Amino acid sequence: MRYDSGTSRDESAIKRSFYRKSLGFRSRFLIGTGMALMLVCFAGAYFFYERERNQMEKHAYEKTMMVMAAVEASRKYVRDELRPKMIQEFGSDYFNVQAMSTSYVGRAVMENFNQVLADYEYRRVAQNARNPNSEANSLELSMIHYFQENPEHQNWQGVLDVGGQKQFMRFKPVYFQESCMTCHGNPLDAPRDLIALYGTEKGFGKISGDLAGVMAVGIPVQKALAEIKDQAASVFFSLFLGALIFYLILAFIFNRAVVNNLRGVINIFKEEVEEKSLQDFLPKARAGENMDELEELTETAVVMSEHLRNTKLELKKYALNLEQTVAQRTKALQESENLLQQKVLARKQELQTLNALAELTTQAVALSEILPQVQQRTLQVFPAKGSGIYLYDETKDGLFLQYQENAPGLQEAIPMNTQNDPDEDIQPASMWDSIARAAFGHPSFYDCRKNSGCLNIPLYCRGKVLGVMSFVGVDYVQITSEQKELLLSIGRQIGIAVESIQNMGKLLQSKELLQSVFDGITDQVVLMDKDFRIKMVNKAYTDRYNVEMEEVIGLRCYEIHGSGESPCSDCGLQEVMKTGKPIVQESTCPEPHGVFQVHCYPNLDEEGRVESIIRFVKEITVQKQMEQKIQQTEKMVAMGQLAAGVAHEINNPLGVILCYTELLKRQLTDSALGQKDLTVIEKQARNCKRIVSDLLNFARSRETTKQPTSVNQTLVEVLGIVTEQFKKQGVKVDLELDPNVPLLNMDVNKMKQVFLNLLMNARQAMDAREGRLLITTSHLPEEKSIRITFWDNGQGIPEYIQDKIFDPFFSTKLTGEGTGLGLSVSYGIVQNHGGEIIVRSEPGKWTEFQIHLPLSETCDKV
Repeated sequence: MRYDSGTSRDESAIKRSFYRKSLGFRSRFLIGTGMALMLVCFAGAYFFYERERNQMEKHAYEKTMMVMAAVEASRKYVRDELRPKMIQEFGSDYFNVQAMSTSYVGRAVMENFNQVLADYEYRRVAQNARNPNSEANSLELSMIHYFQENPEHQNWQGVLDVGGQKQFMRFKPVYFQESCMTCHGNPLDAPRDLIALYGTEKGFGKISGDLAGVMAVGIPVQKALAEIKDQAASVFFSLFLGALIFYLILAFIFNRAVVNNLRGVINIFKEEVEEKSLQDFLPKARAGENMDELEELTETAVVMSEHLRNTKLELKKYALNLEQTVAQRTKALQESENLLQQKVLARKQELQTLNALAELTTQAVALSEILPQVQQRTLQVFPAKGSGIYLYDETKDGLFLQYQENAPGLQEAIPMNTQNDPDEDIQPASMWDSIARAAFGHPSFYDCRKNSGCLNIPLYCRGKVLGVMSFVGVDYVQITSEQKELLLSIGRQIGIAVESIQNMGKLLQSKELLQSVFDGITDQVVLMDKDFRIKMVNKAYTDRYNVEMEEVIGLRCYEIHGSGESPCSDCGLQEVMKTGKPIVQESTCPEPHGVFQVHCYPNLDEEGRVESIIRFVKEITVQKQMEQKIQQTEKMVAMGQLAAGVAHEINNPLGVILCYTELLKRQLTDSALGQKDLTVIEKQARNCKRIVSDLLNFARSRETTKQPTSVNQTLVEVLGIVTEQFKKQGVKVDLELDPNVPLLNMDVNKMKQVFLNLLMNARQAMDAREGRLLITTSHLPEEKSIRITFWDNGQGIPEYIQDKIFDPFFSTKLTGEGTGLGLSVSYGIVQNHGGEIIVRSEPGKWTEFQIHLPLSETCDKV
C-alpha cells in the first residue's frame, strides 16, 4: 500500500506554521512555571493572612465570652438574689433601678470595666426600650431582626466597620423569662414605682419566651488587622525571593536535562527510520525556520504513525484467518454450554421438587393433604402416566391404596407376608407381587407390556418401610440414574412425612388423655418449669380465673398472681427449687382474699435436679372462716362464764359499800366536805355496779323474744335517738334503704342495741372532724338473707387488731370511756339471730361493719 505523500506534507506544513506562530517549548515551560510560582506566593500570603485573622477573631471571641459571662453573672445575682430580697424587704410595689434592673446593673458593671479597658464596648439594647440608653441603633436593629427570623441561632460574631474603625462584634439574643413578667407582662402586675418612673407605654405586653433584645460586645481590631496585613506582605516577599531562586535553578536544570534529552530522542527516531521510502517523509530543515525540540519530536511521531498504520493493515490479513478458527471453536463451546445448562435446569427442577415436598411435609397436618400434592409434583419431573401411594397397615399386614393419580387399575389392597424377604434376582410374577416386593425396601419393576411397566419405590424412614409409591406407564429403559436417585429421595422424604404425622397423632392422643386427667381434678393443678413458667393448667384453674389456657401458657406464675417482677415472699416454689423436696403450706397466693392449701411436688431429672414443678392448690377459705368462728364462739362462752363468776363475787361487796355510804351521809349532814367525798364514793360504786350488771347481762343467756319487724323501720327509730346529737357534732348521716327488704323475725330491742352500739362507735372514731356515716340495707334473694351496712369515714381500725375487736373487754378507748363489751354483746346478739357480723377497714380512711341476717323466718314483704 502506498502513501499519499502530498496530503502528509500539507498536514506537516500546517502544524509547522502553528508552532512558528507560538513560543518555543522551553519558553512556554519557563513562563508557565514562573506564573505558577507567583500564584504560590500570593496563595501563601493569603492563607497566612486568613489564618492570623481567624486566630485574632478566636481570641476576640474568647474575650467577649468573658465579658458576657461577667455581665450575666452580675445580672443573675440581681435577678435571683438581690431583686427577690428587695421585694421581700420593701414590698412588691417597690422598684429601685440601681438595685433591681438587670439592664442597668449590666451597663453599670461595664462602665466600671471600661475605666480599666476603655476600648471594650458592651450594650444590651431592645427595640422600643423604656430607657433611651437601651434603644437599639440601626446595626443592632438589624441583628434583632436577624434573630427573629432565625430563632434557632443563638449567636453571631464577625468583624464590622463601626464608626470608621474595624471592630470584632458579637451579638447574642436575650429572651424574656418567667421572672421578667412582673415588670414586662401586664402593667397591672408591675411595681408602682416602676410605673411612676417609666409609665405604661413601653416595655409591657411581653410573654415568656419572646425576644427581648440583643446583647452586644465590641472589641477594636483595627490595629491588629493592620499588623496582620504587614506580616502577610513580609511573607509574600519572602516567598517571592525563594520562588525566584527556585525558578533560576529550575531553568538551568530544565535546559541541561530535558531539552538535551528531547534532542537525543529525536536522533533515535531518525536513526530507526532507515528505509528509503520513509526517509522522504522525515522533516527537512528549511532555511529561515527555527524549530524547537518539541516540534521536531512531533514531526517525527507523525511519520512513525504512518508507518504503523501500514503495518496494521498487513496484520489484519493474518487476523482474518484467525477469527474463522476462533468462531468454530466458540460454536463448539456454546453447544457444550447449552447441554450443560439443560442438565443444570433438570437438576434444579428436581431440587425444587424435593424442597417443595419438604415444605409440604412441614406445613400439612394430615396425610390426605400431603399425598395428592406429592404425586402431582412428582409426575411433573418423572415421565410416568400415573401413580399411586400405598401405606403399610401393621395390624392387617398389608398395603392399602391411599391416593392415585391417573392410575385407576391399581388394586386397593395388597396382602403380604412380612416374614419372608423375596429374592431380588427372581422377577416378580405380577404387578401386585412387584408392589409387595418394594415394601421390603428394594425398588422393583414389572414390565406389563412392551415399553410400558410399573415402577415401585419404597417409602421408608430410619430403615423401616412405611409404604410404596407405584408409577404406571413407565419406560424403564429411558430412566436415567439421576431419575432413580430422585425417586429414592422422594420416597425417603415421603417416609419421613408419614412417620412424623403418625407420631404427631400419637402425641396428640397422649396429650388429650393427659389433659382429660388434669381437667378431671376439681382443684387447681399447674405444671411449671424451673423458671416458674406455666406449661399446663387444668380446667379448674381456667374456670376459676376465667382465662383460656393459651393466655397463661409461657407466663411466669407471679406475672399473673403476684407483683409481676419476682416470686411472692411466702411462695414455696423457691424452697422446692432449693431442696428438691415436696412441701405443703397454707398461703394467700394466688388470691389475696382467700386461704389456700398449696402442695408443691418437684419432678427431678436423672441427675437429681428439679426439671419442673407440679403445684396443687386447694381452697380452704371457708374452712378457715369456720374455724375462726368456732374459736370466737368458744372464747365468748369462756369469757361469759368468767364474767358471771367475777360479777357475783363483786356484786355483794358493792352492795355493802353503797349501804354504808348511805349511813355515813346521814351521820355527816353537817360536813359539806364529807358529803362531797361520800357522793364521789357512791358515784364510783354505782358505776362499778353498772359494769357488774353489764357483765351479768353478757354472761346470761336471756330468752330472745322475736316478732316480725321491719329492719328499715327499726333503723329509722334508732337514728331518731341520736340524730340531734350527731347534727351538733357535725356528723352527716345518709340512709340508702332497700324498699324490697322483707320483714324479719327478730328481737327488736336487742337489734336496736346492736345498731346503737355501731352508731356510737362510728361517731367516736371520727374524733372532732366532720364525719360522714352511710347506712344501707339490701335484700339478697340468692343468699336468702338481709345485709345491713354501717360505713364511716373515721380513723379506721388497724389490721392487726381487727380480729380482736369482738373479744370481751377489748377496747381502744381511754380508761373509763368504755367497758369493751359493746361489740362483744352485739356479736352475741347477731349470732343468736343466726347471722354474722363482718368488719372491713382501711386505716386512716374508713371502716365498714356488715350484718348478715338469714331470711329463713321471714314474713311478708313490706
